[in-house]
Amino acid sequence: MSVVNNPKRGDATREALIQAAIDVFGHDGFDASSTRRIANAAGVNQAAIGYHFGGKQGLYEAVFGHIVSQMQIRMVPVAERAIASLELIQGSAAERRHMALDLLDLVFSAFIDLFGEESATGWVRLVLREQQDPTPAFHILYDGLMGRMLRLVTHLVSVASGLDEASEACRVRTSMLLGQVLVFHVARGTTSPHLNWNSLGQDQLTLLKQQFRIALEAQFPRGVST
Repeated sequence: MSVVNNPKRGDATREALIQAAIDVFGHDGFDASSTRRIANAAGVNQAAIGYHFGGKQGLYEAVFGHIVSQMQIRMVPVAERAIASLELIQGSAAERRHMALDLLDLVFSAFIDLFGEESATGWVRLVLREQQDPTPAFHILYDGLMGRMLRLVTHLVSVASGLDEASEACRVRTSMLLGQVLVFHVARGTTSPHLNWNSLGQDQLTLLKQQFRIALEAQFPRGVST
């Protein structure tokens, strides 16, 4: 009797391994994570990792492919909306600045929502690990989304500030804006007790967005380009 493969079962196994790996890799890092623990967490045979991914490295890269795809679903429409709006930026310097700030607000509000999703908690932890100690898998994240978003934000910073887009000052300003969002995740051990926040719920996310807009206005004052 011939054996008939079940594609749906294979997809379910692959998905279970990716979800388990996000949690294990996120907590333990790549080197300390064992394929046995990942397989046990997924409820599948350890050999399935080799079958579906070719080994631990392949699984790790597949995890980042999954993370990037989830981030793209949320962020690409926002980026496309901002890019389309860039074509409308004209008029006085004050008008261009105002629209650029609105688009920066749009992009970073989407980032705040993205990192605040409860379902994203596991992969946010893993993304932050890669930010602090990049491995070859980081290129999947950077080339798949982050590089594109940084180029967009850099252009918006240039429009809002008058800085040359290619200058180090403009790129530093861009990185500082990103840091203002990431700090609530990278330094959660400090920010959470300071704010008396046990989690990032809707009220907290709304407050972050409000304060981020105030910070934008302060960091890009009218008529200042240095």
